[in-house]
Amino acid sequence: MTGEKQEASWSIPKFYFLLTFLGLLLISCSKEEGTPSIEPNPVEAPITGFFSLNLPVGSQTREYILYVPESYDENKPTPLLFNFHGYTQTADFQYNFGSMRHIADTANFILVYPQGAQFRGNSHWNIGSWTQGSTASDLSFTNAMIDAIAADYNINEDRIYACGYSNGGFFSFELACRLSARIAAVGSVAGNMSDRTFEACNPSHPTPVITIHGTNDNIVRYNGTVPEGIISQDEVLSYWTNFNRTDQEAIIENIEDLDPADGSTVEYYQYLNGDNGVSVEHYKVINGRHDWPGSSGNMDIDASLLIWNFVSQFDINGPI
Repeated sequence: MTGEKQEASWSIPKFYFLLTFLGLLLISCSKEEGTPSIEPNPVEAPITGFFSLNLPVGSQTREYILYVPESYDENKPTPLLFNFHGYTQTADFQYNFGSMRHIADTANFILVYPQGAQFRGNSHWNIGSWTQGSTASDLSFTNAMIDAIAADYNINEDRIYACGYSNGGFFSFELACRLSARIAAVGSVAGNMSDRTFEACNPSHPTPVITIHGTNDNIVRYNGTVPEGIISQDEVLSYWTNFNRTDQEAIIENIEDLDPADGSTVEYYQYLNGDNGVSVEHYKVINGRHDWPGSSGNMDIDASLLIWNFVSQFDINGPI
């Protein structure tokens, strides 16, 4: 009985050893015969949608939101539009407050919502004036964003536009003045020009400009604020109509008061026939405040749609 138990206890492990050996032999033979091993297919990252991105700029890491519509076609050069938030605000806020996603989806352009750096505890765009003393390299940041996005997407570099709200509107003018070789046209909502931007302005080409501003804006006053280094909306329009050499007499139209309950109305000014065929437009929101029309305040116009419809008529050389 003892011998039988020993034989049984040895034969079972030996049986499994033989099976394992045969299995390894078969695998080895299969590989020698060139049978490929099965591995998971790599999944490509999506190229459309919403992305929160970081970008090194000098010693800082800057942030921005990128929105690429599903209509994006990598075989077609695509326009790029920057939308800058206001003082103390965020890219996330502007992504919703000054929303242009629905327009990008149908018109097929890429949207960028950059995040301002901190200055005295508040997010901002460096335009001099009340941001005097800021060391933020926002021009370099914008340049770097253009380069980074163009490396990943087929960007039409003749159709790069900028717009913004409040401090973001000020910065759009800063770009038109100091980064004009890359910016085709700009728009500003509730923003004027700082004295630094005005005094240092040196665009390299005629620049289409659209502005939307409320006459009762108590944050960025329509008539400017001299002690804070903010010129008036009239001075802004005078600068760009003179630089672009447009007609000095505007065509003026009263926009239909679609929503009397909002307490404001709109006058529409067109300055036409500028150099290279560019123009300047202004929407004067009578009794309007520090708002983004269509999102807050006046509901007779849609600031987002007006800006896109205007800037998209032009590339860096003039009308398309």
